[in-house]
Amino acid sequence: MLGEKKRTEPMFYHVKVEDLIPENHLLKLAEKHVDFGFVREKVKHLYSHTGRPSIDPEILLRMLLVGYLYGINSERRLCEEVNMHIGYRWFVGLTLDDKVPDHSTFSKNRHERFSEGNVFQELFDEIVRQCIRAGLLTGRHLTVDSTNIKANASIKSLEPVVVEMKPKEYIEKLEKENPVEETPWEPGYGKATRGETISNDTHRSHTDPDARLARKTSMGATELSHAATYVMDSKSRIIIGTDIGKPDKNTDCKNALRQIQRIKQSYNITPQTLGADKGYCAGEFIDALLKEKIQPHIPIVDNRSRNEKGIYPIERFTFDKGRNIFLCPEGKEMRYWGIHKHSRQHVYRASMKDCGICAKKSECTRDRARSISYHLY
Repeated sequence: MLGEKKRTEPMFYHVKVEDLIPENHLLKLAEKHVDFGFVREKVKHLYSHTGRPSIDPEILLRMLLVGYLYGINSERRLCEEVNMHIGYRWFVGLTLDDKVPDHSTFSKNRHERFSEGNVFQELFDEIVRQCIRAGLLTGRHLTVDSTNIKANASIKSLEPVVVEMKPKEYIEKLEKENPVEETPWEPGYGKATRGETISNDTHRSHTDPDARLARKTSMGATELSHAATYVMDSKSRIIIGTDIGKPDKNTDCKNALRQIQRIKQSYNITPQTLGADKGYCAGEFIDALLKEKIQPHIPIVDNRSRNEKGIYPIERFTFDKGRNIFLCPEGKEMRYWGIHKHSRQHVYRASMKDCGICAKKSECTRDRARSISYHLY
């Protein structure tokens, strides 16, 4: 006999919501193993001791976690999903009769109540500490990477920067903050309108003043972006450090080092290794890691093998530390020239007179005189 279920809405339900959620469901596992009670303790100083009760801040954090776990990027849509999803309601702590917080509650708390102080970092730190106490991570082996996050702003929103200082003071400030020798990569140059050249020094977005013009690669499109640096525990793949700032390739290494030093102090862990891509191949950064007793696992871009192909490599030369000179394979002196401004290499050069009469010149150099160098760090 063909059955037919008539759609009716009973006045009362005799069911326990928790029983409807499978035991192996991700949210049920999170509820079982993660203690969210610390949230109220961390933010209670931001609330008044009088007046009507606020929305429980733990509910807000749980809702944001649901959004992260299930890829719900819009807070407006997150509120809609929690409103109609019984599992989300249970995890957040709302009954079927409770009203879901309005999406504006998140932005108001983020830009007003929680904007002052270090509350977001404190919440992040406590979560990482819970992971450490649970034995989920040791922090001995780390990985770092950075990426550009496209801002929700158009290049058409750029407006000229209003300079509230004398032209000479402004130019001196720009030169101090943007030294030529430290900017071989120039992010964020583009066109706002035809014929008008713009840069991060001259323009800001009126919709997102913190965004900066940048491109990830030399062939990539220039976009308004933010920069994010993440430090991850390699074994557990748990993010234990993060930093959001302005996109600039010259600051990636500085952000990573600052995060590593902060991780050591905040969580009392001792990293032993750090993995990163060739974007972190900077002598100053690798030297700083070694001073922190951290072994870098970073590919080194060494152009010497290409440049020295077919000629004597640096290993054929002898260094005299006392006299600070190199001796070439024929015994001629190569005196110290200085530090190259752009490559930051210590350079030693032979005299053109010695190289000009040398029988082995064709095997040693293609220039008028041989030079060798090594990095400042």
